[in-house]
Amino acid sequence: MQQTLKLEIPEEMYKALRKEAQAKRKTVEQVALDWISEHAPSRKGSMEAIMPFLGSWQMTPEERARIEQEIDEDRHREE
Repeated sequence: MQQTLKLEIPEEMYKALRKEAQAKRKTVEQVALDWISEHAPSRKGSMEAIMPFLGSWQMTPEERARIEQEIDEDRHREE
């Protein structure tokens, strides 16, 4: 099953993605998906992999608390 994810990113980040996409003859979306696939928690085995992106996502305090709780639980499983 696939899901749609809409992100708001800084203009400079978009320009960098667009430049890489042009160089690789891919769409910006495909370059972003490739990067996410390489760095996804399921690949690294840790929810902590998404922490650098939490500030970029617009979410409610409840959603943020839930994600932070999942990260904490994941850390304890790794110990």
